Amino acid sequence: MHRRRLLGLLGTLPLAGCTGGPGDPITMLAVNQDDTAHTVTVWLAHDDRLRVANTVEVAPGDVAELGTTPWRRGRYRVTVRLDGDPVIATAFQSTEWFNQLDVVIDGDGSAELNRGRAA
Repeated sequence: MHRRRLLGLLGTLPLAGCTGGPGDPITMLAVNQDDTAHTVTVWLAHDDRLRVANTVEVAPGDVAELGTTPWRRGRYRVTVRLDGDPVIATAFQSTEWFNQLDVVIDGDGSAELNRGRAA
């Protein structure tokens, strides 16, 4: 049920830049698969320069856009707070293009970061 609802919600979002090729911006979404509303705060830095800093409220089973930034080769750092608590602090080197970086809140209230290519 959650998957169908999520796919339905994603179909209603304006996915700017999702043409599936290098040069498309990275779109960051907060995807709430939990039955509780959450506050998501994210900071994304590329090569030590802050590119996205935003806080959104995301309802149960809903999706909210956190921000966009151009993709560039280099080092990315992502920090996420969920309801004020730090839940993700990660860094990675990117040499291959991607255009989707999502904070996914699972049904148990935990969070993970998913990176990929949206078509």
